[in-house]
Amino acid sequence: MGLRALACLVALMITLLTPLATSAAPGTPGRAQRVYLALGDSLAFGIGASTPQRGYVGLLASFFQMPSHGNVDTMLNLSVPGETADSFITGGQLAQAVAAINNSGSNTRVLTLDIGGNDLLPLPQTEPCKSDPDGTACAAVVAAALARVAADYPVILGQLQQALARDPGRTRVLVMTYYNPFSGTGSPFEQPTTRALLGSDGVVDCAADAGDPARVGLNDIIVCNTRASRAKVVDVYPAFVGRGLQLTHIGAADIHPNDAGYQVIASVFEAVFPPQ
Repeated sequence: MGLRALACLVALMITLLTPLATSAAPGTPGRAQRVYLALGDSLAFGIGASTPQRGYVGLLASFFQMPSHGNVDTMLNLSVPGETADSFITGGQLAQAVAAINNSGSNTRVLTLDIGGNDLLPLPQTEPCKSDPDGTACAAVVAAALARVAADYPVILGQLQQALARDPGRTRVLVMTYYNPFSGTGSPFEQPTTRALLGSDGVVDCAADAGDPARVGLNDIIVCNTRASRAKVVDVYPAFVGRGLQLTHIGAADIHPNDAGYQVIASVFEAVFPPQ
């Protein structure tokens, strides 16, 4: 069994359908399950946390139980470690998400999404970026990867919003940006990663980016498409600035957050969550 297939199996067996403490019995007459639907990659899966409950999805599950924060009673985590924006569409996660939303026995109250980071993640380990992260050849590879993400994001958000439009009640959709795990480390990948995430101008600016592709980073793509879909942006990037060693496992060559990092991510979600 391949690594991706194994990850999918683990995700489905362990986190596919997790009743929360106040869960109503499945199939209770006249009452649909109130669902928190988590989508994304290894961050949504909780890789790097000491336990899955200390990943940001696990932390948010308790937050979304509160009556003013969604009043959910079931968490459905479909995230897949290693997922890219393209594999999110072609590998089945998007179809599973739409099917879950369309389930007549459930009401999706909250949906969180992080996707796109794995489209850039392999680049520092491969040529031409491995030996020359500041070079023009690396910049061209990054630009090509970002172009693919930019094509995929409207498809992902569009299909999710179409499904949610048929779901009863209001669904809060929150889409996360990415942090720079090298921030504050002095690594030769620190500045190239900042450019990959924020573009050459170092900020997210949807109006300005439209006329200059070099100014478009991954977080620009995420933010601008999220705003266009009327979902809520959860910008975790600023919270990690200068704190890569403190909030991630980058000191051990692992970009994933540690428990403190996941707590920071969850706190940013909570801070921007629209009250009921």
